[in-house]
Amino acid sequence: MGYSINKMIAEIKKRGNIMAGLAKEFEQLGCWESATEEENIVIYGMDFEDEKVFIVFTDDMGKTPVDAKASLVAACYSEDDCFYWGKELENFAAWQHMCNEYKPGSSALLHALEVYELPKNKTK
Repeated sequence: MGYSINKMIAEIKKRGNIMAGLAKEFEQLGCWESATEEENIVIYGMDFEDEKVFIVFTDDMGKTPVDAKASLVAACYSEDDCFYWGKELENFAAWQHMCNEYKPGSSALLHALEVYELPKNKTK
């Protein structure tokens, strides 16, 4: 007996308005949304056609990102699903900033993501 992807998406979205709000934010940046049957989560991603890769976003536990202020993990895969590299972002705003600077799906955006570094802790 299989688990319905539509049922899974409905259950995830029932968790609260934070989830729905973040889904909309990802969409506004040019990202797609996809349910994964194996992990039972929703992921967000972006295609980079010139490089023949795509990026998938999860939270730092490999689950559906639901908190815009929490860490965001980007994983780069080839078109045939081979993992290339991963990057931790400080939060959703870091990704949003890159998307505002560079065209969605562009080589420049992919490069900016690949070289992104977490901010250093500012201590006095």
